[in-house]
Amino acid sequence: MKGLKAWLGRVVEAERPPTTVIAFNLGLFETEGGYCAYLTGAKRFDPDDDDWACDEAFSPSERYFPVDRTSTGAEDWDGFRQEVVEALKAFLASDAGRRSFLAKAKAVTVGFDDGDLFRVQ
Repeated sequence: MKGLKAWLGRVVEAERPPTTVIAFNLGLFETEGGYCAYLTGAKRFDPDDDDWACDEAFSPSERYFPVDRTSTGAEDWDGFRQEVVEALKAFLASDAGRRSFLAKAKAVTVGFDDGDLFRVQ
């Protein structure tokens, strides 16, 4: 996905979350013109209860990454989520991603605000 890896690169370069933050969620929501992704961190992670992601303990200054509907190849929200998952996996496999606080996290997930979270790491 165009631009998402660059955005994540800027965030991990500029930010230092508290050491108590152990899990991160790349949240998604629909907008009038497309979608938006945002990053948050939490002090706890529970693989059986996605509400852990609501307990925000970290939010970067460049929190949001807006995506115009025409810049994604996805036909629907599920396709968009899958594009984000693949872009996040590619970022985590890159040099910057392997050195980032995301790589050191107990968990990194992706999901729409009103849906289930998909664990990427």
